[in-house]
Amino acid sequence: MKRNQILRSIIHKTAAAAAALATFFFGTAFCLEQQIPENFYVSPGEELSFASLSYLKSGSPISYDQTSLAGQSLGTSEQVTVRLFGIFPITQTHVSVKERETVTPGGTLFGIKLFTKGVLVIDTAAVETPNGTVYPAAEAGIQKGDTILTINGTEVFTNEEVAALFSSGASSYDIAYSRDDVVYHATLQPAKGMDGTYKGGLWVRDSTAGIGTVSYYESETGAFGGLGHGINDGDTGLLMPLSAGQICPVHLSGIKKGVVGTPGELKGSFSSNEPCGTLSQNTQTGVFGTITDETLAATQEVEVLHKQEVKPGDAVIRCTLGDDGVQEYQIRIDEINMNEQALTKNMIITVTDEALLERTGGIVQGMSGSPILQNEKLVGAVTHVFVNNPTRGYGIFAENMLSTME
Repeated sequence: MKRNQILRSIIHKTAAAAAALATFFFGTAFCLEQQIPENFYVSPGEELSFASLSYLKSGSPISYDQTSLAGQSLGTSEQVTVRLFGIFPITQTHVSVKERETVTPGGTLFGIKLFTKGVLVIDTAAVETPNGTVYPAAEAGIQKGDTILTINGTEVFTNEEVAALFSSGASSYDIAYSRDDVVYHATLQPAKGMDGTYKGGLWVRDSTAGIGTVSYYESETGAFGGLGHGINDGDTGLLMPLSAGQICPVHLSGIKKGVVGTPGELKGSFSSNEPCGTLSQNTQTGVFGTITDETLAATQEVEVLHKQEVKPGDAVIRCTLGDDGVQEYQIRIDEINMNEQALTKNMIITVTDEALLERTGGIVQGMSGSPILQNEKLVGAVTHVFVNNPTRGYGIFAENMLSTME
């Protein structure tokens, strides 16, 4: 009897240990699979180095199969298997050889004028008529966040064009609009309001403006990237579709310091109506275009680090806070996130420079796009501030911005 009890106890303990080991194994494997990107780039003559990855410490049970890309030509690529305890495969990552890019880091403020492709519906509205309240746009199936492209086959780009077409008095209109990158058609019947004019029952937006910071500039092509995140509509929260855009020089008129709960702001205005460049892309990872005025960029080119080369530790950002032009300020990179779903939140950074903290309180609106450099090489750009702690914020990998730029 006692022997059976001992045997059962051993079996129970063994099963519990096996269950705990399985939980650890699958939990670790799942977490690592979420963190490890599907793609890495290395430069010619270099091997993929994993020592800089924050979750690979000395003695870590995680290892990678050795790569043989060093010395191979541009465009060479291969699959690398990630293993737990050097035995169990967790996932595979794709490693490609790519020429190391060099750019001129920015830090200069620039003004943005963005004109939408079509008009963005920021809300539907009621129309009061002699016969009661109607909702023409909503009843046609048009929703907040849709982009109207054409009305009766005519392209529309401004609020005035939409109003003029609806006021023509037609009984119905064919509306072509996009939603989630799919084009739909709807029949909208405008309503005659109490003032005698015909209305479509919607509010639309055709443009926006603001200021940001140049992240980098390519001297050979004039191409630039800025902001490190897209320009979203304030009402819908959606990325604004770009038809055309301009960049303009900015006069900085003041700084509102950030405090806990209220982000600060660089206050400025366009110093000239003459554009100094164009916008060609508004994407989740930044705005991109061409600079015609090289004074918006700094003067010395630097290398761009691949994402796996970025390390936690000291770094600097470049930004403009006054007449003294672009200056460098000390920060610390606290955390690195390789998850490819976090397009604009690859790093958590902390401002450590007393001069910057004194002037701004930390990261403020308008500093988005400020380049982040580590060991005099470009690693990324500032993207967001923590509302509950203005000394901290997020940064994007420069590699992510460059891969988006056409």
